[in-house]
Amino acid sequence: MRRLVALTTLAGAVAVNGTALADGGYYGGALDARAAGRAGAFVARADDPMAVHYNPAGLATIGGTVFMVGNRFSHNGYSYTRASTLDWGNAAGGVAPMVTFDPVSNEKAAQPLEPLIAIASNLGLRDFGFALAAFAAPGASNLSFPEDGGQRYMMLKREAIFLNYTASAAWKFRDLFGIGATLEWIAVPKLDYSLMIDGSPFAMDAHPVSSPFDMRASTSGADWFTFNAILGAWVRPVPFLQIGLAGQVIPTSIETKSTLTVTPVDPSLGEIEITRDGLPANDVNVILPLPMMARGGVRYIGLGTHPFDIEVDVEYETWSRVNQFTVDTHGLSAYLLGSDTPLGRIAIAKHWRDTLAVKLGGDVSVIPGVLALRGGAFYETAVADPAYSNVDFPGGRMVGGAAGASYVSGHWEVAVAYQLRHMLGVSVTEPEARVYQQVPASACQGPGYNDPTACNPNYLGQPSPAINAGSYTATFHHLSLALLYRM
Repeated sequence: MRRLVALTTLAGAVAVNGTALADGGYYGGALDARAAGRAGAFVARADDPMAVHYNPAGLATIGGTVFMVGNRFSHNGYSYTRASTLDWGNAAGGVAPMVTFDPVSNEKAAQPLEPLIAIASNLGLRDFGFALAAFAAPGASNLSFPEDGGQRYMMLKREAIFLNYTASAAWKFRDLFGIGATLEWIAVPKLDYSLMIDGSPFAMDAHPVSSPFDMRASTSGADWFTFNAILGAWVRPVPFLQIGLAGQVIPTSIETKSTLTVTPVDPSLGEIEITRDGLPANDVNVILPLPMMARGGVRYIGLGTHPFDIEVDVEYETWSRVNQFTVDTHGLSAYLLGSDTPLGRIAIAKHWRDTLAVKLGGDVSVIPGVLALRGGAFYETAVADPAYSNVDFPGGRMVGGAAGASYVSGHWEVAVAYQLRHMLGVSVTEPEARVYQQVPASACQGPGYNDPTACNPNYLGQPSPAINAGSYTATFHHLSLALLYRM
């Protein structure tokens, strides 16, 4: 039962976004149409209200007062084809049939709402800048796969809403350098997740494709407050060169208050009882470490008839902090098909790695003061060891590009951007795979999983069948819009 609660509660809880708000891991793509059009290469420029996220020091350069509203429309395409496997759950005469699987894709690919609203102002102080902002952090908030798909034992669906509220301040010394800070409150009003587990209690049983004891296991929870802070700075040693630095510097975690439910696919199996001290209970806490992040950018500014700039950013995130997810059940026990098991405090290994992203982007003023065009490209290293690939998050190497434009009329500016994010293909063979089917009542127990009277002889040395072998592809399309009003 431990593996059931750990995976259903923890893997779902990581859902989409977090406090560092960069790319990779829980995140996906750039925030703000002006930055998105540069593929996120914005840490040195950071000259609109979304500097609260990219580099709060940039707020000191805005001048006056700027209102900003925006939204991002996304198509989150993520597909998986499970590798063919021998179905020992339906073996006849000692021979198991080979089962092949059709590709499955995210059925909730369209995501129409990722809003933002912000105001930045110098409050009449020449060398200062202040800002307030509220926004949905960029990411795929809803993933859903078919219940009978090859991924069913990894994930059926997840849904999450992450909202960020920020307050920022910045100061500059003339036009030579500036510093700034953002304080951030992250609210997670919804975080749901479900997958299929095999509830079979029989010794030597193995059902890698489907089981008569299949059960839907789901968690639903929220975390209304997580604190974070971002520090930033920039320096302009010469008029044509600007250097920016920013980082999320507080090691923090999200901790949700969640509930756990388990429902058999076959109603005749009855209900699953979850208790604490003999009384019905289903509350758990999910603890998710968040990465620290550092960004650095160098921006070249070209003057002339058509002013332009070009920027190169490097972004480093400590995803190795997410070596595991933890769930605290506070003494819950589960009764499943005659077995009553204490759940305890559980850890699930993810073996994520630190990531490095390189981004290149820039603007050119086609009609000075009226029309600007922008573009960019990026590369990001893989966050996940291929052996631990999963449909909950695309973990492979990412590449992509962006294009955008701004049109200015009087006090108003309209910005639009298109971003493409593509994961380079990931393939995992069954011997390599390390994500195992959840069989909570299994008689096969660790540490060795090699008892020939309890463990299926075809899966000795592992807790249950590996279920993440196959090929993974992901392509994300994002359209960002923003409206700015400058006073």
